[in-house]
Amino acid sequence: MSLNHIELVPQLLSDLYAHVLVETTATPMPEKPAIPFLGKNKKNILLVTSHSQEPYLKDTALSFLTTILTACKLGLDDIALINQNNIAGTNYTEVIAFFNPETVLLIGVDPLSFGLPLNFPSFKIQPFNKVTYLYAPSLQEIEQDKILKLQLWQNLKTLFSL
Repeated sequence: MSLNHIELVPQLLSDLYAHVLVETTATPMPEKPAIPFLGKNKKNILLVTSHSQEPYLKDTALSFLTTILTACKLGLDDIALINQNNIAGTNYTEVIAFFNPETVLLIGVDPLSFGLPLNFPSFKIQPFNKVTYLYAPSLQEIEQDKILKLQLWQNLKTLFSL
């Protein structure tokens, strides 16, 4: 038997490295708190808003969002809606890792304030790191302006192949 082909039986290895191979006093990793969201995220679509006075959206904005989702053949179960103000201290990579979205709609939240390392104009579909982003003004602004509604609709048709 040469030095390159030494065979050690499991019991000998266990005796030699009894206090080195297995850490018995290790503490478990603390669980990360869940990110609060509305919806069930069935289609991996993340909507990010920013409202300081509401948990997610005002009732009127939620109603308008539901109308938009219905036009896109989606519902609240298909998306995850988060309020950026509820996740202070959480960076965008943690949010993306938590939700694993294919599409992120930044509604009234510009890309830089969400933490993205790139900036792009509103109503421009932007792929980045295997996720497609769309930045748009707030729902209140869109609801009051026909041109903004049309721009949003054109982008949503492209984004969701409608």
